[in-house]
Amino acid sequence: MINNLIINSATVDDIDFIIDTIIESDKSSTNVISACNIFSISEEEYRSVLKQILLEDFPNSEYSLSGFLVARVDGENVGALCSWVENADGISNAIIKSSLLMSFIEKEKLVSTGRKLEIINGMSFERQPNSIQLEYGYVIAPRRRKKIFTQLILSTLKKHINFEAGVTSAETVLFEKNTSSFDAFAKLQFKVKNKKTFEEKDVFDIFPYDTKVLMNIDLENKHDYFEKFNYLLQ
Repeated sequence: MINNLIINSATVDDIDFIIDTIIESDKSSTNVISACNIFSISEEEYRSVLKQILLEDFPNSEYSLSGFLVARVDGENVGALCSWVENADGISNAIIKSSLLMSFIEKEKLVSTGRKLEIINGMSFERQPNSIQLEYGYVIAPRRRKKIFTQLILSTLKKHINFEAGVTSAETVLFEKNTSSFDAFAKLQFKVKNKKTFEEKDVFDIFPYDTKVLMNIDLENKHDYFEKFNYLLQ
């Protein structure tokens, strides 16, 4: 635990760190950036696209800059986590994400083969409407194993539960072999709800691993839940 940890919403000043967060989360402790493989672009090109998209700050989507919480220690950004409420405005994150990417990636790069789409769809999950979605979690290497990611998860859940009526569950999608993130969510009582494995080897042409899981938690009894884990936020 770090006593002088401060967690608050990301601003434009944090945008470079948020871009790092998205890319490092996508890598899942590997060197593979799936978005670069999908669109056949370099990391530099992807960073430029992300910056343009994040500046749009489209609400209730995984590319909303203000949807990220940032953890800071003595003024240094040490971790971040994105969240949104799925379908909160009647539009799914998948549709918003697709529209934003189509707006900022060169058209010739958007021409994905049927095989790429088949792999992507084979590793995708339907998100539960009106549930909290947690995505793109990252903590810098020197600050890991200090429960910063755990505090980001709990702070994110509290943010939505306290200010958005009717939200009583949360979900996250991650690679099964991303054990550090998997274990952090499991310790906070997230359970595996669904699992997808793409059996053919060309999955590695896009993704670093072949198995993703959707984990969720019921927050109907939110008072008891936060009472149990509140000591981690103190």
